[in-house]
Amino acid sequence: MASGATVKGRRYYFRTRDLVLISAVSSAGGVLSTYVGYLGNLLNKAFGVPFGAGQWMAGLHVFWFVLVRVAVGRTGAGTLAGVLKGTVEMFTGSTHGLPIVLISTIEGLLVDLALLPFTRPPLAALCIAGGIAAASNVVVFQALYFSGVSWGYLALMILFAFGSGIVFGGYFADGVLGIVEGARILRLKPGAPPSWAAHLGVSGRPGRAEHTGHVGRARRSSKIHLAVTLLMGVALAGGAVYYYTEVFEPFWKGPTCTVEGKVANPYVYRPVDFGDEVVTVTAELKGQVTYRPPADYTGVPLARILERAHPDASATRVRVLASDGYEAEFDLGDIMEDRTLILIREGENLRLIAAGYEGGYWVRMVTRVVVQ
Repeated sequence: MASGATVKGRRYYFRTRDLVLISAVSSAGGVLSTYVGYLGNLLNKAFGVPFGAGQWMAGLHVFWFVLVRVAVGRTGAGTLAGVLKGTVEMFTGSTHGLPIVLISTIEGLLVDLALLPFTRPPLAALCIAGGIAAASNVVVFQALYFSGVSWGYLALMILFAFGSGIVFGGYFADGVLGIVEGARILRLKPGAPPSWAAHLGVSGRPGRAEHTGHVGRARRSSKIHLAVTLLMGVALAGGAVYYYTEVFEPFWKGPTCTVEGKVANPYVYRPVDFGDEVVTVTAELKGQVTYRPPADYTGVPLARILERAHPDASATRVRVLASDGYEAEFDLGDIMEDRTLILIREGENLRLIAAGYEGGYWVRMVTRVVVQ
C-alpha cells in the first residue's frame, strides 16, 4: 500500500480506497453498535445490576477501529472511523445521543495512539489497543453520567471492558484480518503477519521440512478464527433482528411509549394527552451504585396511564421496558394503588420515577409498558 495518493502533483494522506473503506466499516459499526448496547443490557439484567456487566460487550464497539487502522495502515484512520461511527450510531437511534460521538472519537484516537509505532501491528499490540480503547468508555461514561459510582465498582467495570477489548477488539479483529487477507479481499501492508500465519515464519519462507506441519497448524488456527467470526456474525444478526423488531424506537418519534399486553385498549402514550393529570412527587433514588438526593419530579401517574388502557381482570404484572432493552417488573395491584410511580419527560425521552423502590426500578428511556 502506498503511503499516500498523488493526484496532479498533490499528495494526499488517505487514498480514495482508504476513505471508502473507513466509511463503509464505520457505517456498519455505527449501525451494529446500536443493538450491541442492547445485548449488553441483557447481561446487566442477568447479573441483576442496572449497568456494568454489559461491559463484557465493550470490545465489539472498538473492533471496528482496530480493523480499520490495520486495514488502512495509517495513523489517524482509527480516529476518523471513531468520528464517523459515532455520528452514524447517533442518527440510527443510540440511547446516548450526541455524547456517543465523543466516546467513539476517543476510542478511535486511543487505538491510533496505541498502534502508533507499528506499520503492521502484532497480535499483542492489537489486544492492548483494543483493551485500552474499550476501557476508556467507562471513564467517559463515569464523567458524563455515573458520578455516584464507587471506585471499586468503577474499577470492576474498567476491568470487564479491558478484557472485552482484548478478546473482541484485538483477538477477534486479528482473526477477521487474517481471513480477509487470506481470501485476498484486502491487501494489507507488509510487516508482522497475523497470528494465524505466524507459524509460517515472521518474514521469510519456511523450509520444506517445516512447511507441512506449520501450514497445517496455521490452517487449523485459521479455521478457528473463521468459526469464531461466523459465530459472532450469527449472534449479532440475531440480536439485530430481535432488537429492531421488539425493542428499538427511533429517537425522532419523540417522547412516547406503547401501552400493550393484556389490555382492552392498547395505545401510544403521549404526555401532551394527559396535561390535566400531572402530579408532583418527592422521591429519592437509592441504587446499588448510584444515589440522588430527594427532589421533586412532575409527571403522570403510571396507574392513570394503565387505567386508560383497561387492563384485563387476569393481568397481574407490568413490565416497563427501555429503548436499550433494560426493563423492570412490577405487581399490577401495587401500581394501581400507588400514585407516586410516575412517568416524566426527560429531554426527548420518558423516565419512570419509582418513589419507594430501589434505583434499579427507575427506568430511563421508557418505550413500552406491557401488562401481563
